Amino acid sequence: MAQKKRLKSEKESKQTMEDLEDLVSYVQNFNFFLPIAVCSISPNRNIIDINRAFEELTDYKPLEIIGKSVKTLFLEEDKIDKIINESIKKKTVRSRELTLISKDKKKILVDISVSVREDKKGNSIGYFASITDITEIKKFQESLEEQVKERTKELQDKIRELEKFQKITVGRELKMIELKKEIERLKNELENQKSR
Repeated sequence: MAQKKRLKSEKESKQTMEDLEDLVSYVQNFNFFLPIAVCSISPNRNIIDINRAFEELTDYKPLEIIGKSVKTLFLEEDKIDKIINESIKKKTVRSRELTLISKDKKKILVDISVSVREDKKGNSIGYFASITDITEIKKFQESLEEQVKERTKELQDKIRELEKFQKITVGRELKMIELKKEIERLKNELENQKSR
């Protein structure tokens, strides 16, 4: 009987290990597939893990960046500190713009979100950061803003032309009214002279 329990326990233990290995494999595959750059950050703000999209965005390989301060990735070092501090209070901070500096010193406009990692007891054990390249979005936004400025200027020019036209036509209309009054007055005067 004891041997039967031991065999059952070993079988359950083996199944649990296989399930755990499957789960680890699943998470690794998902992390590899994920198109958003993600990194794990330790409580002392060093990078402890990155995904494939992070490598592609920054050009850093895991051995080159793991263990380095997350601050070294951003032009605005003080802002990344503030975002992480804010995430401690709010648990998650979303959509903050920063400038990422890639391995080859290229400046990339990014949108970053930071979330606190917690253990089972709810204690903070680090952070997750997701980073999205928004360079093209910003270029498109700037292009739209420039188009709006140009269109606004064109509309303001048209409004000025219409105001000038209105002044001319109103002025002409007023002169026409004055002329009609003058003609009417002269007609009345002429009729008055004829009737005498």
